[in-house]
Amino acid sequence: MRTLRLVFFAVTVLLTIATVFQLYLAAVGTFSHTEEGFSWHGMNGRIVLPILIILTVVFAAVARAGKRTIWLSVSLIGLLLFQTLIFIITGVIFNVGPETARPPAAAILMVSLHALGGLAIIWVSSLLVRRAAALARRTDTGTGTGTGTGTASKAEVADVAASAPPSRS
Repeated sequence: MRTLRLVFFAVTVLLTIATVFQLYLAAVGTFSHTEEGFSWHGMNGRIVLPILIILTVVFAAVARAGKRTIWLSVSLIGLLLFQTLIFIITGVIFNVGPETARPPAAAILMVSLHALGGLAIIWVSSLLVRRAAALARRTDTGTGTGTGTGTASKAEVADVAASAPPSRS
């Protein structure tokens, strides 16, 4: 079980790095002033991130990360779908596309939600890193105290909380 928890932690770290890198690639695309500048951003968003998100959901489940952590992992699928849907919905509502020279201001405001969706993915993935780290640090003694349902007892929660790094307030 510990190995699965460590893999879950590693996948969440890779996902967080990939989402931050996605933000960097968006800046590359913006400042290159060419369509080719966004090609890496598109490739990362259509290939790397979906694979890492699916792996995050799978390893959250098999590592018995708990219902909330698993559902938090699943929420990343919805957030990633939102990233694409925002372009489709904007195009349908305002009849605009990538080739539109001067889109209306409302279309620009709506499609700009893409950036906020990206920040939400970074935020959720960083929350998952913290949860996965706490889960990986947790030791199972094999004494039968766990419920086997993926949920922690009060003693297990206290143990994880005690081993967590102090918060910076």
